[in-house]
Amino acid sequence: MKKKSKAKAKARAHAHKRARSIAKLKPRRVKAAQKARKSPKTARTVTGPKKVVRIMGHGQFTVDHKTLKKLNEIDDALVEMVASQRADDAEFKKLLAELNHVTIKQGKAVEPGEIVRSDIILPSSEMPADEAKKLFVGDGVIPS
Repeated sequence: MKKKSKAKAKARAHAHKRARSIAKLKPRRVKAAQKARKSPKTARTVTGPKKVVRIMGHGQFTVDHKTLKKLNEIDDALVEMVASQRADDAEFKKLLAELNHVTIKQGKAVEPGEIVRSDIILPSSEMPADEAKKLFVGDGVIPS
C-alpha cells in the first residue's frame, strides 16, 4: 500500500510541477494573441518559398513565386524554340536577355560575401547561343 501512495504522491508532484511550467508559458501566448488582434488585418497571399537564382557571371538573386512563374514561362518558350529547331539566334538571345533582365529587376541581389546554394542557374545573355541552347532541353533550366 505504501508503494501506491508514494506513486500517487509522485504523480501529483509531477502534475503540479507541469502545471506551474505551463502557467509560466501562458502569459507569453496571451500577449502574442493580444498583439496579433491589435495589428491591422491585411490580406495575405500564399506564396511558395523564395528561390535563389544565379546568373553566370552576374551573381545571385532571390526571387519570389510570382517572378519564378514569369521566369518559367520564358524558360518554356526557350525550350520550345530549341525543340522545334527553329531557334533563330537573334530571337533566342532576345529571350535569354529577357530571362536575365526579369531576374535582375524583380529579384533581390544576394550580398556578395554571403554564401548561398543556388536553386537555379541561368546562363548569361553574353553566352554564345550555341552553348546556351544545350541547356534548354527537356525541362530547361527551371524545373517545373
